[in-house]
Order: sequence, then structure tokens, then C-alpha cells
Amino acid sequence: MRRLIRLCLRFFWTGVFALLATYAAVIGWTYLWPLDRPLPRGDAIICLGASIDDRGQLGTGSVMRAERCGDLWRAGVAPVVVFSGGVPRPGAPSAAAAMADRSGVPEATARIEGQSHSTLQNALFSLRITGTDARLILVTEAFHLPRSWASFRAMGAHDLALVPAGRLRPDGRAMLLRETAAIWFNAGRYILWRMTAAFLPDDIRTDLLH
Repeated sequence: MRRLIRLCLRFFWTGVFALLATYAAVIGWTYLWPLDRPLPRGDAIICLGASIDDRGQLGTGSVMRAERCGDLWRAGVAPVVVFSGGVPRPGAPSAAAAMADRSGVPEATARIEGQSHSTLQNALFSLRITGTDARLILVTEAFHLPRSWASFRAMGAHDLALVPAGRLRPDGRAMLLRETAAIWFNAGRYILWRMTAAFLPDDIRTDLLH
């Protein structure tokens, strides 16, 4: 019994340490990520969606990302912008379409991926548009960039450049805690997605990444 208790306590404190270390890392790259690096060049900009309400109103994070992607496109960073983000409920407008409109990128050079509801789905569905061999420019806030990079790499992307849309949205301090949990949650979902490849249909497996 004592051995079991010691094992449970060891597991608990290991988990606490892992979460605290992850939180410290999230804070570190959020506030230390350089914002003045030379702009990269690529085949496509990936504009990752954040929040949108049922009326089609974009949240602060989505606005920051959309405007940054528009600026990058006008600066000649890439010829195409893939806007990625799903709908809050059936029948509502997609975050991707609303972000494309906010960015000012012409329809001819915008690609809309309006199915995704998570960063892993952003990666899975966006790569179906661009292919895994394209040089991609990922755009999101600094706190979200490492998880975005890991998600796209996990889904098969080979060549990625990261551009912050800003460090953190003005109302986003709670996002640092959310991002800490999301890093581990996404890792678990990805492992489950890979493990079920042999016996679950693709549509059900895709729902695991929601």
C-alpha cells in the first residue's frame, strides 16, 4: 500500500513539475520571441484561425492574425494565403472566410480552409491544400507558434518559417495557461490519432483531433 502511495505521489509531482516547466517555457517564448527578424519567403502563408462568434464577429486574436497575414502578402512574402479556421456552429460563417475578408487579400490569392477546429486540424486540412513539400509561413501569436510548428511537422510539413502576429492579444493573459494545457492535450490527441490508424475510419480519426 505504501509503495502504491509513493508511486502515486511521484506521478503527481512529476506531472506538476512538467506543467510548471511548460508554463515557464510558454511565458519565455511569448515575451522573448524576436519580432524584428527579416521577413522570410515561401510558397504560401498559413493564417491560423482563432475565435469567431455565431454572428461572424472575429475575436481579437483572429483580427491580429488576419491583419498580419494581409501585411505579409502585400510585402511579397508568399503569393498565396491559406486562411484556416472552422465554424462555431453549423450554419455560422467560418473563421477562415471572415479572416480572409478582414485581411484584404484578394479572392484570387486566398484559399479558404473552413473545417478545422484545432491546431492539429489546421495542419491536417491546410496541408491538403498546399502539399507537404511547400515552404510555408505560419502566422499566429508568439505564444502559439511552437505548438503550431509541432502540429504542422507532425502532419508532414517539411519546410516551415514562423512569423508572430504579435506577442499576446491584449486580453490574452489567460491564454498562457490555456496554451500550457493545450500542448499536452494536443500531444495526447495526436498519439491517439496515430494509434487508431489501423482500425478506425479516417472521418472518425479526424474527429479525434477536434
